[in-house]
Amino acid sequence: MDIRPTSAAVEIVTADLARSLDFYRLLGLDVPGGDGPHIEVQLPGGNRLLFDTEDTIALLHPGWTPPASAGRLVLAFGLGSPAEVDAVFVRLTEAGHRGALEPFDAPWGQRYATVVDPDGTSVDLFAPLAS
Repeated sequence: MDIRPTSAAVEIVTADLARSLDFYRLLGLDVPGGDGPHIEVQLPGGNRLLFDTEDTIALLHPGWTPPASAGRLVLAFGLGSPAEVDAVFVRLTEAGHRGALEPFDAPWGQRYATVVDPDGTSVDLFAPLAS
């Protein structure tokens, strides 16, 4: 029997759900209202981004504790233009979120930047450079 996933999602376990949702709204995602403890966001391309509070995960997984530091997960969001990369970076950093890598023209042909969400997850922003 050939069993394959029929959909995919990425889940963020957050210490401060409201602050995380505000970050991803500023990023430009259509995040529904509500205060959790579980929120789902439809992503472009048909996948989903899920948010759960640390308390929710601790209830599901007895003995679970939050990691001491951010893991190896990086989210990446393609934007429509290099100017949008710059604008989203400014919007997020002016709202108090850390900019880990200021926008630059990468040698692989993209405008590229990295911001960090409230839980320490790196979020890359990119758009193709004009040809």
